[in-house]
Amino acid sequence: MVEYSEVIQTQGISVPFDPRIITPKIERPMRRGRYEGGECAALRRVLRPGDRVLELGAGLGLCSTVAAQAEGVEAVVAIEANPELLPLIRETHRLNGVEGKVDLRNGVAVPSGGGEIPFYVRPDFWASSMEAGSRGYSRVELLPAIGLDALLAEVRPTVIVCDIEGGELGLFDRIALNEVRAVVLELHPKVYGTEGLARIACALAVQGLYPAADNKAGSSVQLFERREGVIAPAPGSRMPARAYRGWAPEDARVLVTTCMKDEGPFILEWLAWHRAVGVTDFVVFTNDCSDGTDRILDHLAARGELVHLPNPALAAGSPAFQPFALAYTHYLPAFRAADFVISMDVDEFLNIRTGQGRLTDLFAATGPFDALSVSELNHGCNGRTDFAPGWIRAQFPAHESETPGRKRARRGVKTITRLSPAVEKIRNHRPDMCRDGLPPRWLDGSGRHLDWFHDDPAENGMDIRGSYDLVSLDHYPLRSLGSFFMKTLRGDVVVANKQVSLRYWKVRNRNEHLTSTWHPAVEAAARALHAERYEGDAALMALHHAACDWHAARIAEVSTQPEFAERRAWIMANAWGQADSDEAVAA
Repeated sequence: MVEYSEVIQTQGISVPFDPRIITPKIERPMRRGRYEGGECAALRRVLRPGDRVLELGAGLGLCSTVAAQAEGVEAVVAIEANPELLPLIRETHRLNGVEGKVDLRNGVAVPSGGGEIPFYVRPDFWASSMEAGSRGYSRVELLPAIGLDALLAEVRPTVIVCDIEGGELGLFDRIALNEVRAVVLELHPKVYGTEGLARIACALAVQGLYPAADNKAGSSVQLFERREGVIAPAPGSRMPARAYRGWAPEDARVLVTTCMKDEGPFILEWLAWHRAVGVTDFVVFTNDCSDGTDRILDHLAARGELVHLPNPALAAGSPAFQPFALAYTHYLPAFRAADFVISMDVDEFLNIRTGQGRLTDLFAATGPFDALSVSELNHGCNGRTDFAPGWIRAQFPAHESETPGRKRARRGVKTITRLSPAVEKIRNHRPDMCRDGLPPRWLDGSGRHLDWFHDDPAENGMDIRGSYDLVSLDHYPLRSLGSFFMKTLRGDVVVANKQVSLRYWKVRNRNEHLTSTWHPAVEAAARALHAERYEGDAALMALHHAACDWHAARIAEVSTQPEFAERRAWIMANAWGQADSDEAVAA
């Protein structure tokens, strides 16, 4: 029973003042018109005739009253866990003329219902929650667990209001919100931190529910609205106007974009492997090729295997090959059609270590994300001096440690980016994400949340310890000593006239470990694909063999030059075999 002698007017709603429930901490903002002001304003803004409203966490009944008073609203269902609040909520409804218009239920909202769940009751009703650890509580109530999945099927809400003191974390992760066009959500970062904020925002974004443009920055109350069709980019973004799909990893389009120069012997294995992993599209930019790389790519492009373009830096007269290529990628049809994109090189291989070794397995293990930064794992020369045609991954299995000490723990990354309105532009190692609003869900290769890259846009690497559980980026930067000489001769593919140093070799020639292996199902699929799609094409294989012959001849030629003889002697004396515990040398 509600005992009161005064009615407080707040947000245009009459609320019975029962001091046993409405403590001074709540009374003051109510009398000043601030209590649940954000929720009520957002709800009044979005409600339309025909709406069906589901409120999770009814509080004192303000939002359910606002919804029931709105013209043409078909149904209002409110779930409240604290049994002590139910009489006061009903009295609020009666005072405001909506008695009987709100279906009020007692229970705890969870993703899927069944059984009972503990609810921790605190003297301040607003602090009561399913979470026990953040503050003390007066008692525990066992309440019905009401499944959001069942509520969505029954109520079919178009608008959800949610204020459940941290219980929203994980609530929307695997729930289909197909009919919901707006969510008014009170966030509780003190309970779950920025990692929880990112997880919630990502779970809604992959269902097409994005933060409203006029949300107040830093406010705990955020309105998420459904945005469909073509979405214009944010100011300053390089993203094209385009439509975005939700989280649909089973049939996602995954784009790899890369730059190449004189990489002819290595293209087909790299393509076959990544197609077997689940990459659907490739865009390759080339410049100044001498070994027939451009002719191989032209042939593959004519077959529909990839898109091959001259590097736009050539037309601009710029030495910044990779930055120009990535900037141009944003305007390509393959980019507009993609769900995910990663910039990576032909000496880098995605090695997925969960499930059956495919991207769909990785996405299933991580759940929705905005960005996933994959740590590199460098493979050394494995004692090979001479270039030999053949599969690179088989020739160079040994690599640096996956569990280095602190001094060798910092390594580079490449990032799988889910394309969404939160992305401003794609870069070689990581994307730039919008810095306004909620943080992105940015993961490492073990599925752990990272603040590192979003906090510092200049950051391209990280401490990789513990980051290889789900995926690694196996990197073959040296291959054989002969191929390293070719890399030195060719120069850097990222920036023209930038030479590869002996220090580069010393840092990366690590061959002590064999812990990184390849999933046999993907290995078999890659070899079968290579045989079926490439080996049967006589013209393609002729171009491939010609590139291999060119490399062998060119390496033999340059190896006699004094400069390369000196480099060989230095490597043999100083960096042919070295312990993985050596202190890192700056690249």
